[in-house]
Amino acid sequence: MPLQPLPLIQRNPAGQARYYFNEDKPHIKYSSVTSILSATQSDSTRYALKRWKAKILAEGGDPEETRNEAARRGSRIHDWFEQFLLGNNPEMPEDIAPWCEHLVSCNLWKHLDHVVCTEHQVCSSEGLVPFAGTLDALIKINGEFCLLDLKTKAPRKAKPSKQISNEAMCQLQAYRLGLKENYGIQVDRFLALYAFPDQPAFPVGAAGDELKQHETHWTKRLEAYDLIQNADMNV
Repeated sequence: MPLQPLPLIQRNPAGQARYYFNEDKPHIKYSSVTSILSATQSDSTRYALKRWKAKILAEGGDPEETRNEAARRGSRIHDWFEQFLLGNNPEMPEDIAPWCEHLVSCNLWKHLDHVVCTEHQVCSSEGLVPFAGTLDALIKINGEFCLLDLKTKAPRKAKPSKQISNEAMCQLQAYRLGLKENYGIQVDRFLALYAFPDQPAFPVGAAGDELKQHETHWTKRLEAYDLIQNADMNV
């Protein structure tokens, strides 16, 4: 049975962080999961981003346009991937076909039981900071609920480091809390699937005791975000 949608409305104010409004709880402003992660990045992540911008500029490019182009491409691949998961056999547009072809050939689908939902919004009102976000997919693999997140990468990119994949696991932990709070669904498996145009899709998973570190990681990010919000209010 598909999950009933929540009365969440996404807001994207110009020059401000994304947030969500809940029609059932209009007194609560839900911070976006991705905004929380962006605001609480580690120093090493910020340094890596700074180096990436410097490299693009040195090559005569525009970091903002490069990022926007990647976002547009990623959005189109996500749209295609959703239709693929739903069994609609979508056509592969030529410009994203290399990513799509590698996703189709991924061995993961041999173990797929069924797709519970795709592009589904969840929220949490119970923690330190109310938050909401949109998960890519909740699937069942070998009888177990699994949260799936698709990450798209540019050509000639290396497989994700542990630090990068841990960010994806942290994001999935947020959605895991939302599914438990909203629907009573207990998820015990995470999967971040990295799609490349020039190499096979690369899955990174977590399950069992591994999830504890991601629970702790997300809690710390919420605490850091709460401090940032309080500091902004006191300025």
